[in-house]
Amino acid sequence: MTKGWGVLIKKMDFNIPKEKQEIFIKTSIWNSMIEVFLSEKNIDIKKYLVSIHIRWESILIKTWNPLINSEALLLTDKISDNFLNKISKLWIKLENIEIKYI
Repeated sequence: MTKGWGVLIKKMDFNIPKEKQEIFIKTSIWNSMIEVFLSEKNIDIKKYLVSIHIRWESILIKTWNPLINSEALLLTDKISDNFLNKISKLWIKLENIEIKYI
């Protein structure tokens, strides 16, 4: 578990272990990226996504392709909105979160 996790999670209405919360967050951001790239750029980025890490107040997304990172920076607002919409359905509230592409 990362040290900054307590800062990352503001409120959770159910007693779900933090490990499962982390899985929900990682899955939600992964799927948000795929959905936004398909709808906005018509690009399937599944083969370019490597991993997602939660560090302090950041979500780090690693890809195989620097061009995907550049495009993701341009789509950050849409990815964030899609992601926040997904996790709000799980009653997870985040504050001071930043998405970074590496």
